[in-house]
Amino acid sequence: MLKSRVGVKRSTSLFFWLAGLLALLPAPLAAEPQALEIAIFPYLSTRTLLTRFQPLQAYLEKKLQRPVLLVTAPDFRSFAERTQRGEYRYVITALHFARLAQKEAGYRPMLVVKAKLVAVAVVEKNSPLRNVAELRGKTVAVPDPLAFVSMLGAQMLRANGLIPGKDVILRPALSHNSAVLSVLRGESAAAFASATALEQMPEEIKNGVRVLAATEGFPNVIYLAHPKVPVGEVAQMTATLLEFAEKTAEGKKLYYVDTLGHQGLVVPSPKELQRLDPFVDELKALLVQPR
Repeated sequence: MLKSRVGVKRSTSLFFWLAGLLALLPAPLAAEPQALEIAIFPYLSTRTLLTRFQPLQAYLEKKLQRPVLLVTAPDFRSFAERTQRGEYRYVITALHFARLAQKEAGYRPMLVVKAKLVAVAVVEKNSPLRNVAELRGKTVAVPDPLAFVSMLGAQMLRANGLIPGKDVILRPALSHNSAVLSVLRGESAAAFASATALEQMPEEIKNGVRVLAATEGFPNVIYLAHPKVPVGEVAQMTATLLEFAEKTAEGKKLYYVDTLGHQGLVVPSPKELQRLDPFVDELKALLVQPR
């Protein structure tokens, strides 16, 4: 009996000795907070993308006291597929990708950029073409076929009596810039690009083309949270993003002055998200096609 008590006493003493020792261990050995992963759809090169969003990354790390990891994917298709599999905690993505992720993967919309997405058809500034209908039999450059601008461009062609791929040859390009450059190089009669992307291009490119037609505006880039992220964390992240965009010099430069051209962030309405549903069906059809 005495031996048993001694054993308990020694065990208890050992426990408190170990607890005291652990308390003295240096901070680096303590558990690091889990990194917040933010995935950004690859509308620019990886280097440009990560550099451009670095001020946001730094601000979030400072305010949330957690490491923030920016990631992307090699192409639109890979990004959409990974989002649908729920691989990303937070997502900054194209509007139709966002709506698909909301409806079928449970992602929760947090914020949408204030600037509307408008697709424009551009031609060389001295081109004799006067309207979209005159593109019959011509080659038109488009960004990635999965890009929303490409879908709007195809819609514009159909509205003018042209069947994409039949009456007009669609020439995929690596980016909005590449599509517009193909016009200046004489490789395409016209190109589809977003109005915001066109405005951000170098002066020699912008001044070399003219807008033939433009679409109505749609909701633009949308910020999403994975369905399993705690509600409190999502609320904190949303508030911090808004604070960065609206109240800091770095955020105002990034969203209003710098090349993002997003004009800030706002909470999206269910009605404007529902406008994207017809494009979700088209996106799903494209995603099941072989690479």
